Amino acid sequence: MSDAENGPIRILIAEDHAVVRQALSIMLGMESDVTVVGEAVDGEQAVALCQELDPDLVLMDVRMEKMDGVEATRKLREICPDTAILILTGFGDEEILLQAVEAGAHGFLLKDASSEELVEAIHCLVKGESLVTPSMLRRLLDEIAHRHEEPHPAHDKLTPREKEVLQALARGLRNEDIARELVISEKTVKTHLTSIFSKLQVEGRSQAIIYAIRHGLVTV
Repeated sequence: MSDAENGPIRILIAEDHAVVRQALSIMLGMESDVTVVGEAVDGEQAVALCQELDPDLVLMDVRMEKMDGVEATRKLREICPDTAILILTGFGDEEILLQAVEAGAHGFLLKDASSEELVEAIHCLVKGESLVTPSMLRRLLDEIAHRHEEPHPAHDKLTPREKEVLQALARGLRNEDIARELVISEKTVKTHLTSIFSKLQVEGRSQAIIYAIRHGLVTV
């Protein structure tokens, strides 16, 4: 992924509403360290353009024609694993949002977020962090609370310290914050996260967070 030394962060926008797509492009065009390299009107085009343009991050709407954001996310995680995926969602999309994160999305943001919140989210994801806000966590928890699923035994394999790291992660803390809270190094945090992802059989931070809230390991 790009950083300050390698040039601006390269963004692909996947949004079927032209007005929203144009607004996002204009908003990001005002940032010196971000550049929009392409725009897709549906998930199918997003997959094709991602393969062609190799962006650092895709801004992905969940509700699109031909191929929705969930299926597009699932395909992109297979063919463009180094590209971060930021889901753009509206109110009332809890179920499809959960599906998108489980498909491999790295984070999610409401469509009415400010330009500052959007840019901060982009920087967060390209650095390998997840993006989970307390308000979105509460919405997901409300959705999951109605699901009556049997507990999954995978988290029984976690050590007490790994459970602490997972709980901190699910509260939206970044690596540096987790290290500070648990009085360990960031390198140790990363080591614990690698072990957690392996034991839970999840692909990354976002899916680990969904696992944690789904199985009652964290409350907000």
